[in-house]
Amino acid sequence: MKRLSPQEKKQCAKLGLLIIGVALVIGALTLLCMPFFEKIGEPEFQQRFQEWVYSLGWKGCLVLLGIQVFQIVVAFIPGEPVELLAGILYGAWGGLAICLIGILLASTAVFFAVRKLGYPVVVRIFGKEKLDEFKFFNSAEKAEVVTFILFLIPGTPKDMLTYLAGISRIKPSSFLFLSTFARVPSVITSTVMGSTMSSGNWGMTVLVFLLTAAIGLVGILYKDKILHHLRRGKNG
Repeated sequence: MKRLSPQEKKQCAKLGLLIIGVALVIGALTLLCMPFFEKIGEPEFQQRFQEWVYSLGWKGCLVLLGIQVFQIVVAFIPGEPVELLAGILYGAWGGLAICLIGILLASTAVFFAVRKLGYPVVVRIFGKEKLDEFKFFNSAEKAEVVTFILFLIPGTPKDMLTYLAGISRIKPSSFLFLSTFARVPSVITSTVMGSTMSSGNWGMTVLVFLLTAAIGLVGILYKDKILHHLRRGKNG
């Protein structure tokens, strides 16, 4: 086994401290914000939050944008309540725009941070067993096609995949464009649902919900088959 030089040991120590620091910051922020994300799906809380955001004027957009960025960076927090709230606050298209900007900003930050820090950080956050399910993503020859499919189909852990992309071969520009564009169908259904709820159009809300549920069910039923095909394609 090759012994590390003093310089390499110093670099490893710095990397270790950086990993611990990042983990502590994310952990602290998660503990502080978790009560908020637990309540965000409650109609009563949404009403109070809506009034507060509107009272801030244009700064309310920045608050929602910050929530969206935080949700993706933390990765364990579900994104649907945030997207639903975006639709309630700013309508289907306004909510979509804010969510996509947040997705792009957070994905950029995560991608380049992971590319700098490396695989050990991702393992510490998600665990090796979970990452092994998507190890084909790291070395897929057609990384662009695989990225688009994984971010398009419902049920895949998209926020975790953003971390994995940082240690894959895909170009930053390709990943950021494809992953953001592939999220549009799932985000727009949530913001449309939020918008129709806000306007009291419950018929349309139910219709969008049923459509989203049907698409989600198809994704759940065929997700494993699609992932198996992608793994086999990589191994073949």
